[in-house]
Amino acid sequence: MKRTKLFWLMVGTLLLAFTLTSQVNAQEAAPNGDTDQETYIHLVVKGDTLWDICEALYGNPWVWPKVWQLNPHITNPHWIYPGTELLLYYEVAKFYEESTAVEETGVVEEVLPPPPPPPPPPPPKVPTITFSEIDQVGFITPFQPKGVGLILGEETERKLIGSNDKVYVKFRKSTQPAVGDRFFIFRTSELVKHPVSNKEVGYLNTILGILEITYVAPDHAQAVIVSSYQSIEVKDKLMPYKKRSEEIALHPGTEPKKGNIILAKGLVRLIADQQVVFIDLGGNDEIKAGNRFEVFRQPLAEDLLADDESKIMLKDQPIGELVVLAVEQETAAALVTKSLNEFMPGEKIRLMTEN
Repeated sequence: MKRTKLFWLMVGTLLLAFTLTSQVNAQEAAPNGDTDQETYIHLVVKGDTLWDICEALYGNPWVWPKVWQLNPHITNPHWIYPGTELLLYYEVAKFYEESTAVEETGVVEEVLPPPPPPPPPPPPKVPTITFSEIDQVGFITPFQPKGVGLILGEETERKLIGSNDKVYVKFRKSTQPAVGDRFFIFRTSELVKHPVSNKEVGYLNTILGILEITYVAPDHAQAVIVSSYQSIEVKDKLMPYKKRSEEIALHPGTEPKKGNIILAKGLVRLIADQQVVFIDLGGNDEIKAGNRFEVFRQPLAEDLLADDESKIMLKDQPIGELVVLAVEQETAAALVTKSLNEFMPGEKIRLMTEN
């Protein structure tokens, strides 16, 4: 009888142990089994990686970041050591869509929408020249401008007026100056004629300086000469000052155009580098500041084989280049940027184009 009881006791013990072992194995081997718990402990063995574990348990190695997130004691997901306890899910939701990618280094990187296309490259920089004396460039008009006022005299009654001198000025009724306003001082020449055709071109207006208003009275004003480019005299005229840009962008012409140099600043006869000249092409001819012109001559030679005194026109000879600084309707002011030798009013010019 005792042996029978002992036998059944041993059988019961073995059955209980087998049942508990089966439950543990079921937790390890079948993570998708039915249970009230969401997680369980997995003991890392030699050769384990988060990638392999996730592939074996969930059939998807890409969910390893979720397991790593659940185990903050794992500092480096690439190195897990035997004996380490991992907390694992029985089931891992498909929290990663196809937009999730993992680099070879193991760092999770969300694949964001493609960035917007880069902005188009900036247009090529337009070449420029700098002409610091741009405020001194005069202009030709077909009439004699009256100006908005004139100089009455210098405070100490000197005839020749220069920088820092104080002057009295008077304005026309249409102009009401204020303290701080600036004005160009200019002088108009006699009528200018074309050096080739001898036709009337207009009047050259030379910029003499700049003044600034310091006091305004009902019938006159006081001013100081802030810049003087030439000697200033009583009765020299005034016009509103507008600062011009010293930097001039260079633009090629669109189609060939030919003209002539009318005259040079200061009415000098011999023209060389860095002198300002005036040409007989302007806004009406679609000329713009920054256009470049070639100065050229057409030499002539006697035709020694002819019975008369006929001439042969030889190949054009370039002698210089110009850059347009400012444009009026029928004329333009230009700077001589190159001169192979001195040239004179009347020289031929042609617009330099892209071709």
